Amino acid sequence: MAMVNLLFVLLLSLIPLVQQPQQQTGADRPLAEYLKIMEGERRVSELQIGKVIETLGIKPNAKVADIGAGSGLFTRPLAKAVGVNGVVYAAEIRQDLVDCLAQQARERKLGNVRAVLAAEDDPRLPEPVDLIVIIDTLHHIKSQPAYLKNLRRHLTADGRIAVIDFKADYPVNHEHLKYTLSDLEGWMRGAGYVRAESHDFLACNFFVIYRRR
Repeated sequence: MAMVNLLFVLLLSLIPLVQQPQQQTGADRPLAEYLKIMEGERRVSELQIGKVIETLGIKPNAKVADIGAGSGLFTRPLAKAVGVNGVVYAAEIRQDLVDCLAQQARERKLGNVRAVLAAEDDPRLPEPVDLIVIIDTLHHIKSQPAYLKNLRRHLTADGRIAVIDFKADYPVNHEHLKYTLSDLEGWMRGAGYVRAESHDFLACNFFVIYRRR
Protein backbone atom coordinates (compact mmCIF):
# COMPACT_ATOMS: atom_id res chain seq x y z
CA MET A 1 0.00 0.00 0.00
CA ALA A 2 2.86 2.37 0.83
CA MET A 3 4.34 1.77 -2.62
CA VAL A 4 0.98 2.53 -4.28
CA ASN A 5 0.69 5.78 -2.32
CA LEU A 6 4.23 6.77 -3.31
CA LEU A 7 3.50 6.18 -6.99
CA PHE A 8 0.31 8.23 -6.71
CA VAL A 9 2.23 11.17 -5.19
CA LEU A 10 4.85 10.97 -7.93
CA LEU A 11 2.18 11.01 -10.64
CA LEU A 12 0.53 14.06 -9.08
CA SER A 13 3.87 15.88 -9.05
CA LEU A 14 4.23 15.31 -12.80
CA ILE A 15 0.84 16.80 -13.73
CA PRO A 16 2.02 20.46 -13.75
CA LEU A 17 4.87 19.52 -16.07
CA VAL A 18 2.43 17.93 -18.50
CA GLN A 19 -0.16 20.67 -18.33
CA GLN A 20 2.12 23.72 -18.60
CA PRO A 21 3.50 24.56 -22.05
CA GLN A 22 7.11 25.67 -22.36
CA GLN A 23 7.35 29.37 -21.62
CA GLN A 24 8.50 31.57 -24.46
CA THR A 25 10.91 34.44 -24.47
CA GLY A 26 10.01 37.34 -26.75
CA ALA A 27 12.30 36.22 -29.56
CA ASP A 28 10.60 32.81 -29.74
CA ARG A 29 7.12 34.20 -30.33
CA PRO A 30 5.21 34.29 -33.62
CA LEU A 31 6.22 37.25 -35.78
CA ALA A 32 3.12 39.42 -35.34
CA GLU A 33 3.12 38.96 -31.58
CA TYR A 34 6.85 39.65 -31.33
CA LEU A 35 6.60 42.84 -33.39
CA LYS A 36 3.80 44.06 -31.16
CA ILE A 37 5.96 43.53 -28.07
CA MET A 38 8.96 45.29 -29.62
CA GLU A 39 6.89 48.33 -30.58
CA GLY A 40 4.85 48.40 -27.36
CA GLU A 41 4.07 51.83 -25.92
CA ARG A 42 5.76 51.14 -22.58
CA ARG A 43 8.96 49.81 -24.17
CA VAL A 44 9.18 52.73 -26.57
CA SER A 45 8.72 55.18 -23.71
CA GLU A 46 11.24 53.53 -21.39
CA LEU A 47 13.98 53.26 -24.00
CA GLN A 48 13.93 57.02 -24.78
CA ILE A 49 14.97 56.34 -28.36
CA GLY A 50 15.56 59.94 -29.38
CA LYS A 51 17.82 60.62 -26.41
CA VAL A 52 19.76 57.40 -26.99
CA ILE A 53 20.38 58.30 -30.65
CA GLU A 54 21.46 61.81 -29.67
CA THR A 55 23.81 60.45 -26.98
CA LEU A 56 25.48 58.12 -29.47
CA GLY A 57 26.70 61.15 -31.41
CA ILE A 58 26.52 59.44 -34.79
CA LYS A 59 28.25 61.28 -37.59
CA PRO A 60 26.70 61.64 -41.06
CA ASN A 61 27.87 58.98 -43.51
CA ALA A 62 28.69 56.57 -40.67
CA LYS A 63 28.36 52.81 -40.96
CA VAL A 64 26.31 51.34 -38.12
CA ALA A 65 25.17 47.82 -37.21
CA ASP A 66 22.01 47.22 -35.20
CA ILE A 67 22.49 43.69 -33.84
CA GLY A 68 19.23 42.10 -32.80
CA ALA A 69 17.36 44.77 -34.73
CA GLY A 70 13.99 43.14 -34.02
CA SER A 71 11.17 45.27 -35.38
CA GLY A 72 13.51 48.05 -36.53
CA LEU A 73 12.66 50.28 -33.58
CA PHE A 74 16.20 51.64 -33.48
CA THR A 75 17.13 50.85 -37.08
CA ARG A 76 14.81 53.55 -38.37
CA PRO A 77 16.21 56.48 -36.34
CA LEU A 78 19.75 55.17 -36.86
CA ALA A 79 19.13 55.33 -40.62
CA LYS A 80 18.07 58.95 -40.26
CA ALA A 81 21.14 59.76 -38.16
CA VAL A 82 23.68 58.37 -40.65
CA GLY A 83 22.04 60.15 -43.59
CA VAL A 84 21.52 58.98 -47.15
CA ASN A 85 25.23 58.31 -47.68
CA GLY A 86 25.59 56.25 -44.52
CA VAL A 87 24.43 52.70 -43.96
CA VAL A 88 22.71 50.73 -41.21
CA TYR A 89 23.01 46.95 -41.16
CA ALA A 90 19.97 45.53 -39.36
CA ALA A 91 21.09 42.07 -38.24
CA GLU A 92 18.73 39.33 -37.07
CA ILE A 93 18.95 35.53 -36.77
CA ARG A 94 15.30 34.96 -37.75
CA GLN A 95 14.62 34.92 -41.48
CA ASP A 96 11.09 36.25 -40.97
CA LEU A 97 12.47 39.27 -39.12
CA VAL A 98 15.09 39.88 -41.80
CA ASP A 99 12.34 39.79 -44.44
CA CYS A 100 10.24 42.15 -42.34
CA LEU A 101 13.13 44.60 -41.88
CA ALA A 102 13.86 44.59 -45.62
CA GLN A 103 10.20 45.17 -46.46
CA GLN A 104 9.96 47.95 -43.90
CA ALA A 105 13.01 49.67 -45.43
CA ARG A 106 11.42 49.53 -48.86
CA GLU A 107 8.07 50.84 -47.65
CA ARG A 108 9.65 53.69 -45.70
CA LYS A 109 12.11 54.44 -48.50
CA LEU A 110 15.10 53.86 -46.22
CA GLY A 111 17.59 53.12 -48.95
CA ASN A 112 20.49 53.12 -46.49
CA VAL A 113 19.20 50.12 -44.50
CA ARG A 114 20.50 46.63 -45.25
CA ALA A 115 18.81 43.66 -43.58
CA VAL A 116 21.31 40.93 -42.70
CA LEU A 117 20.67 37.30 -41.75
CA ALA A 118 23.06 36.74 -38.85
CA ALA A 119 24.27 33.54 -37.25
CA GLU A 120 23.93 32.91 -33.52
CA ASP A 121 27.68 33.36 -33.08
CA ASP A 122 28.37 36.01 -35.74
CA PRO A 123 26.41 39.01 -37.08
CA ARG A 124 27.87 38.35 -40.56
CA LEU A 125 28.32 42.01 -41.38
CA PRO A 126 29.61 42.56 -44.92
CA GLU A 127 32.13 45.21 -43.87
CA PRO A 128 33.60 46.82 -40.73
CA VAL A 129 31.40 49.48 -39.14
CA ASP A 130 31.95 52.58 -37.02
CA LEU A 131 29.36 51.68 -34.43
CA ILE A 132 27.64 48.51 -33.26
CA VAL A 133 24.53 48.84 -31.09
CA ILE A 134 23.22 45.85 -29.13
CA ILE A 135 19.93 46.75 -27.49
CA ASP A 136 17.98 44.33 -25.25
CA THR A 137 19.75 41.52 -27.09
CA LEU A 138 23.04 40.52 -25.46
CA HIS A 139 21.27 38.48 -22.78
CA HIS A 140 19.98 36.16 -25.54
CA ILE A 141 23.48 35.41 -26.86
CA LYS A 142 24.74 32.06 -25.60
CA SER A 143 28.47 32.74 -25.30
CA GLN A 144 28.86 36.45 -24.72
CA PRO A 145 32.66 36.54 -24.17
CA ALA A 146 33.38 34.75 -27.46
CA TYR A 147 30.74 36.74 -29.35
CA LEU A 148 32.05 40.10 -28.15
CA LYS A 149 35.62 39.12 -28.98
CA ASN A 150 34.49 38.16 -32.48
CA LEU A 151 32.91 41.60 -32.94
CA ARG A 152 36.36 43.20 -33.04
CA ARG A 153 36.80 42.14 -36.66
CA HIS A 154 33.52 43.87 -37.52
CA LEU A 155 34.68 47.25 -36.16
CA THR A 156 36.80 49.93 -37.74
CA ALA A 157 39.99 50.85 -35.89
CA ASP A 158 38.24 53.55 -33.85
CA GLY A 159 34.85 51.82 -33.83
CA ARG A 160 32.53 51.68 -30.83
CA ILE A 161 30.11 49.18 -29.30
CA ALA A 162 27.06 50.46 -27.41
CA VAL A 163 25.26 48.00 -25.14
CA ILE A 164 21.83 48.65 -23.66
CA ASP A 165 20.31 45.86 -21.61
CA PHE A 166 18.20 45.24 -18.55
CA LYS A 167 19.63 46.14 -15.17
CA ALA A 168 16.41 45.41 -13.28
CA ASP A 169 12.91 44.09 -13.88
CA TYR A 170 13.86 41.43 -16.42
CA PRO A 171 10.84 40.41 -18.52
CA VAL A 172 8.91 37.31 -17.51
CA ASN A 173 10.65 34.07 -18.58
CA HIS A 174 13.97 35.88 -19.02
CA GLU A 175 15.20 35.27 -15.48
CA HIS A 176 17.62 32.53 -16.56
CA LEU A 177 19.24 34.96 -19.02
CA LYS A 178 20.23 37.55 -16.42
CA TYR A 179 23.69 39.02 -16.29
CA THR A 180 25.09 42.08 -14.54
CA LEU A 181 26.97 45.16 -15.60
CA SER A 182 29.94 43.71 -13.74
CA ASP A 183 29.70 40.59 -15.93
CA LEU A 184 29.65 42.78 -19.03
CA GLU A 185 32.68 44.74 -17.89
CA GLY A 186 34.64 41.52 -17.48
CA TRP A 187 33.57 40.19 -20.88
CA MET A 188 34.51 43.44 -22.60
CA ARG A 189 37.92 43.71 -20.93
CA GLY A 190 38.64 40.12 -21.88
CA ALA A 191 37.62 40.82 -25.48
CA GLY A 192 39.93 43.84 -25.73
CA TYR A 193 37.62 46.82 -25.16
CA VAL A 194 37.68 49.73 -22.75
CA ARG A 195 34.69 51.65 -21.45
CA ALA A 196 34.37 55.04 -23.12
CA GLU A 197 31.05 56.26 -21.71
CA SER A 198 28.32 55.23 -19.29
CA HIS A 199 24.85 56.78 -19.10
CA ASP A 200 22.21 56.35 -16.41
CA PHE A 201 19.12 58.07 -17.79
CA LEU A 202 17.34 54.80 -18.63
CA ALA A 203 15.42 53.61 -15.58
CA CYS A 204 15.41 49.88 -16.33
CA ASN A 205 18.51 49.55 -18.53
CA PHE A 206 22.20 50.23 -18.33
CA PHE A 207 23.72 52.05 -21.32
CA VAL A 208 27.46 51.66 -21.82
CA ILE A 209 29.72 52.49 -24.76
CA TYR A 210 33.07 50.77 -25.37
CA ARG A 211 35.98 51.28 -27.73
CA ARG A 212 38.66 48.92 -28.97
CA ARG A 213 41.70 48.89 -26.75
